[in-house]
Amino acid sequence: MNTQTTKMPENITQQFLDLIKLPNPNGKCLRYLFVMPRIAMGVNNAYRMPYGFCLVSSALKASGRNVFTLNLNYKPNPYDLLGETIVNNDIDVVFTGGLSGQFAILKEILDTAKLVKPNVITCVGGGILTADPTTAMAALETADYGIIGEGELTVNAFAYSLENNENAGLEAGVITRDGTMGSPRPGVSDLDILPFPDYDGFEMYLLLRDDLLRYRVSFSDNGVPVAIGRSCPYGCTFCFNSSGRKYRKRSFESIRRELDWILCNYPTVKLIQFFDDLFSKDIEFLKKLTGYMKERNLRYQIFQRVDSVSREMLQLLKDSGCQYVFLGVESADDSILKSMRKKITVKQIEHAFNLGLEIGINVRGNIIFGDPEETPETIRNTLNWWKRNSKYNITTAWVFTFPGTHLYKLACDRNIISDKIQYLKNGDMQINLTKMPDDVYWSMVQKVSLFSILSTNGVDINFDEMDNIVEALSSRLDHLSETHKVAIWPAKFDIIAMLNEISPKFITSDHVVFVNIDPSSSYVAACERYGKRVCTPDEALSGGDIDTVFYALGSRAVGDMVYNQIRKALNEDYSSVKQLLKITDCI
Repeated sequence: MNTQTTKMPENITQQFLDLIKLPNPNGKCLRYLFVMPRIAMGVNNAYRMPYGFCLVSSALKASGRNVFTLNLNYKPNPYDLLGETIVNNDIDVVFTGGLSGQFAILKEILDTAKLVKPNVITCVGGGILTADPTTAMAALETADYGIIGEGELTVNAFAYSLENNENAGLEAGVITRDGTMGSPRPGVSDLDILPFPDYDGFEMYLLLRDDLLRYRVSFSDNGVPVAIGRSCPYGCTFCFNSSGRKYRKRSFESIRRELDWILCNYPTVKLIQFFDDLFSKDIEFLKKLTGYMKERNLRYQIFQRVDSVSREMLQLLKDSGCQYVFLGVESADDSILKSMRKKITVKQIEHAFNLGLEIGINVRGNIIFGDPEETPETIRNTLNWWKRNSKYNITTAWVFTFPGTHLYKLACDRNIISDKIQYLKNGDMQINLTKMPDDVYWSMVQKVSLFSILSTNGVDINFDEMDNIVEALSSRLDHLSETHKVAIWPAKFDIIAMLNEISPKFITSDHVVFVNIDPSSSYVAACERYGKRVCTPDEALSGGDIDTVFYALGSRAVGDMVYNQIRKALNEDYSSVKQLLKITDCI
């Protein structure tokens, strides 16, 4: 439910209060509402509490202003609830924010706010706004203001302007609906002075209360996010960091205090999700942190660069309960790594993963195809390496061209993205930036996707065999659509695009429906370009007509989790479904 949190955030420092604009006793007393977007739609689709969003809410609460919070996740009729919250609490200003891929749900929040109270002031922030401010404001349409970059200082300056009838659009870090922007506002240099995130206001306890709402990857316990640092000094072409390039790191004492606070307020926590592009090269810092985690018997997960991995680091992590280390791999072709500006080599990737295997800690990574220098040859090089090194826990995907990245700027310069507003609204951010012709590119996309799915499901094949396999699978899918009524679950754009390339008859058949827990997600909604609306499981399966669910994800980590969740849902809620088919069952 919506709350007006009377409990003030923890760790309100005088240094932070000295940086922000506190309320003027003679100014207006406004009522602010922070609305967390509806990322999770049901028990089989969970979400990680957005750390930055919670920090900005705490930053405004720390000033003593009248702040309400509303988490739309797991709420029935969320947008009705949003309207009721605005009206019943006479809200003056609505804040929300998120990433470019969440355009549709952010727009629905803003549109709902304006519908129920036309004179309410709406403000949006996060990566979607910072990546391309003028485009985001034009696409969202009903946002009055946007906050660019880090929000802890700007949100208080913005509130002060509104309360004192000043021109809020002139504030540093703010943009108006018509595109007027104030000057850039630097972020907080000392992260230790920030308040702790507003987990209380956004009902973290619901995620930790029982099995129902847990955020799962491959863990039995729910995790709570904690930031080690902010931003990244590297400039990988596919990445956008809304905090810029100047890396700032918190002290161990600041992190320890936050962890103590979390454990005190949420004693059932067993897992900490450390979020930082660069976990730590500092062994002394690492010794302190791993000692703390070991003493309290906390499991945790981290991100790290392969060129920062050492034997001592991995041993400390393993001995202290680190569940897994996620390493940025991206390619197994040195020419592509150079084009990506990763500043690593295949030799360093192998060294890091071999160390992980030797020490016995779970090291994971991801390969993404589609760099501008990608060719069929570089793709084969990487896939051959990936297949030879199946002992490494590495998944494959294709690069998305997100606003704010170097790839996005390149696509705009080449006029591949000719209408940035429509591009954001469409939500389909996989485009061909390579030198391959479009027909070759999209054929490679589908063959690589299928090869990866089959390989991770234990099918021993070579990439050169894919043409024959595609032909055989096409025949089987055609037959399936003629003899059964089928739900493709989960329906995601990459899956539907792959299946359409293999068997257009299967995708367009009246006997085949698309199913996803969250049909409103931009990447899911993009499936509709194939002529079908994406349904929720209840819409598609409750009527009893569907007898087959077709599952086409890989089997590692998240893939296994989703498959088991679907199987459980079918057993408990949709008994009319007679078979759950994996794509490998059709080979």
